[in-house]
Amino acid sequence: MEKKTLSPKLATIPMPAAVISVGVEEDANLITLAYVGKVCLNPPIIAISIQPKRYSYQLIEKYGEFVINYPTVNQLRETDYCGTRSGRDVNKWKELHLTKEKASIVKVPMVKEFPWNMECKVIKKLELGSHVCYFGEVVATHCNSELIKDDNIDPEQISTFAYISGNYIPLEQKIIGKHGFSLK
Repeated sequence: MEKKTLSPKLATIPMPAAVISVGVEEDANLITLAYVGKVCLNPPIIAISIQPKRYSYQLIEKYGEFVINYPTVNQLRETDYCGTRSGRDVNKWKELHLTKEKASIVKVPMVKEFPWNMECKVIKKLELGSHVCYFGEVVATHCNSELIKDDNIDPEQISTFAYISGNYIPLEQKIIGKHGFSLK
């Protein structure tokens, strides 16, 4: 099969769509990002990238903390809403009837209605052109109990989605292989 060369700017791989909490108390805001990814196991570090022109940029700069809130497919509207409106213009918590839940370590609130939350403290940042990449050490992870099996998140229970080329795509809820299966 012939391959075509595409723009390197295209998002050619699925990326998790997550709603990021930044800021505290009345400053708290939500922003949807697809530039989210785990980059280290020990210590657990996740990178997020955000454009400096975004309202949330100044909040992450001010407080140095963020929470990654993973939605379900039933929360796609809330996710899209948080990524298409500015916190300068609208209170997303209020408009979407979302609840600020106190985090266990960071001051930034979690989204109570979203089943999976990861509290992060910024440990490093890199300016990379259009975006600034923040490396956050995960200091606490929370998950609704019905989504946990054997002290881990059960991938067959969590109903989430990814973002690719401007589209949201569901992630199937069945395991197609377990890490290391090729060693057998």
